[in-house]
Amino acid sequence: MMQGMKALVVLSIASAAAAFQGAALPLRAVRTTSSQPAMRSSLDSAAPSSLRRSFLLAAGVSVAGQMIATPQHVLAFENRVAAKGKYPPSPGAKAKGVGDGPKDGQLKFCSGQPNCFTSSPLEEDAEHAFPPFEYQGMNKEAAMETLMQVVNAYKPGQGDIDTGGFKVVKTSPDYIYVQFESGKKGYVDDFELALVDDGKVLVRSSSRLGYLDFGVNAKRINYFADRLNEYEGWKCSKISKASHPDYVAQNAGKQRDIPQQGTWLTE
Repeated sequence: MMQGMKALVVLSIASAAAAFQGAALPLRAVRTTSSQPAMRSSLDSAAPSSLRRSFLLAAGVSVAGQMIATPQHVLAFENRVAAKGKYPPSPGAKAKGVGDGPKDGQLKFCSGQPNCFTSSPLEEDAEHAFPPFEYQGMNKEAAMETLMQVVNAYKPGQGDIDTGGFKVVKTSPDYIYVQFESGKKGYVDDFELALVDDGKVLVRSSSRLGYLDFGVNAKRINYFADRLNEYEGWKCSKISKASHPDYVAQNAGKQRDIPQQGTWLTE
């Protein structure tokens, strides 16, 4: 990346120099000694300081223009099912502590926006609280194997969400961190699973940007709950109108904006 930027600067300065050379700024040969270069630009001595400033300004403008025109780095998950949006993606910044794994047996809590759920909420924060997924009749290693199978089999576009795809960013024997991307604007959500106690899996799903999530995090959690409940020994709760009425009320919107999935808007 840095080598590419250096090359861009060199080419831009060369282009600016050529432009000024065409504007009657010739290079002249000078006598040299062992301590002098064979050629010296008249910009170094004979040219007025205003021309030197103009030269540097032109070079800087050229670099800036090419940097703006250069495509920004994007996540571009390979399993995306939607075409890239018209505008540059807006992934947002990952919150501090997200993606680092559990700390003192807990994942990160949620802030006040109705676009996050966690099994490690602040006290008296029922609207962001979500009970851990539960399993029995297996050890942590077997539970982790099932979790990885379900995560890797996730279908981008289910419930009309996550059409930008997903990527498993980090795993450990008791932790999974996944990033999901929206198809149109490239918003990124963070999803975490942590096995901290026998029989329980902490869950956290949150949006990085915006205030509402229009049901995206609920649909994602409910999808994983449904898939895990298909396996023997798993018992996973889901998000619904009954469990999180304020969240649903704020994120339900109009039906044309929020395609229904399951009964999370009505139960």
